[in-house]
Amino acid sequence: VFVSPLSVSFALAMTYNGADNETKTAMEQALRLNGLTTDEINSSFKNIMNSLIGLDPKVTLDIANSIWYRENFHVEQNFIDVNKNYYNAEVNALDFGAPQAKDIINNWVAANTNNKIKKIIDELSTETVMILINAIYFKGNWKYKFEKDATDTKPFYLADGTTKNVLMMQQEGDFNYLSTDLFTAVELPYGDEKFSMLIM
Repeated sequence: VFVSPLSVSFALAMTYNGADNETKTAMEQALRLNGLTTDEINSSFKNIMNSLIGLDPKVTLDIANSIWYRENFHVEQNFIDVNKNYYNAEVNALDFGAPQAKDIINNWVAANTNNKIKKIIDELSTETVMILINAIYFKGNWKYKFEKDATDTKPFYLADGTTKNVLMMQQEGDFNYLSTDLFTAVELPYGDEKFSMLIM
């Protein structure tokens, strides 16, 4: 299971624009956004999105947002406008009761993840009135490529204490590295080193 903190943040920030009173305050506290105006929060997310896209010409990073709401469900125009303006969100009314509704949403997700995620929704319940989605697609080439002939079978240690032999890529080189009593970490850069994978 992969969880993207960036995806979660974008989806919650879009949701935040529909909150008010105690809910809005609670979301500000949970997201550590206390002391910022709504405009400052939205502008920050827009700046994050704009700064990440195109940052490294050797890396493909696409960020897409969408909001789907049940046909005839009243949505405040300001909520739609803010999410379109700051998050480039595609906003659509949809007949959630139609058999093809879930396919329309799943097709949007597939199109915006280069078909890496083909299905995000199995069914739409009668209680669902709105769905907010963030989709991120990342494709980067390692700055230091792993050579195919260096791949070898090694033991992988499972959580239950058993081991399983699997193919593992390997290489030697100079990398940012940290070892403590709690963990060991190595940083593997992509492309022009604007992005990296941190393995702990």
